[in-house]
Amino acid sequence: MTTVQSLMLAFCFGSVMGYLLADVIYLICSAVKKFKKKKEDSAEKEE
Repeated sequence: MTTVQSLMLAFCFGSVMGYLLADVIYLICSAVKKFKKKKEDSAEKEE
């Protein structure tokens, strides 16, 4: 494998892994927000 191919492979792998990591973080954050909102809504109904 040439140097250019190696750099291209590293760049593509890094970008895909970065995208997946960002997607997982986004999913976790949105799940936490939904959970907090659901918890607040149920607390308001109890009052």
